[in-house]
Amino acid sequence: MTPDELFAAKKAARKASRRGKAEEEGKLNITSLMDIVSIIVVYLLKSYGSDPVLIMPTSGQKIPMSKADSPIQEGVPVYISKRSITFNNKKIVQIDENGDIDPAALQNHLIGPLYDAMAEEAEKAKTMAANQGKDEWAGRIILVGDQTLKFATLVDVMYTAGRAEYREYALCVIQSNS
Repeated sequence: MTPDELFAAKKAARKASRRGKAEEEGKLNITSLMDIVSIIVVYLLKSYGSDPVLIMPTSGQKIPMSKADSPIQEGVPVYISKRSITFNNKKIVQIDENGDIDPAALQNHLIGPLYDAMAEEAEKAKTMAANQGKDEWAGRIILVGDQTLKFATLVDVMYTAGRAEYREYALCVIQSNS
C-alpha cells in the first residue's frame, strides 16, 4: 500500500468512527478574551490621554520643523496662519496677502480684537483656577504659527498676549527625525 492510499484509508476510518457520535458543543472561554480587550483599552487610554493639548492646524497651515524634543505643555492655542489669527476656534483678525495684520485692528503692536478675546479667556481661566483651589493661573499660550509667518506678526501676537496677562509662551513645532 502506498503512503497516499494509507492516508486515505485512515481518513476514511476516522470519518466512519465519527458518524455514530453526537456532535460536540464548543465552549468559548471568554476570560482570556476579556483580558486582551482590557489590555488594549488601557493602552489606548494611556496613549491618547497623555497629551494635555490637542493641536489641530488650520487648513493650509505648515507648522515649522525643529529638533526640539520637549513635550508640549498645557496651554491655550493661538493659530496664526497665512490668512488669519484664530483664538478659541474663532477667526479674530485677518492677515493680508503680504502677511501683515489688518491695520484697523493693530495699534502700537496691540491687536485689539485679539486682546479682547484673550483678556476675557484669561479672566475665565483665573476664576476657574481660584474655584478649583489652585494657587496661581499658569497663563500659558501655545503659538501655532505658519512656517512663512513674518517675525513682526509674531511679535505683535506675543505683545498682545503679554498685555492680556499670558506670561508664558510655547512655540508649536513638528519634531524632525534628523
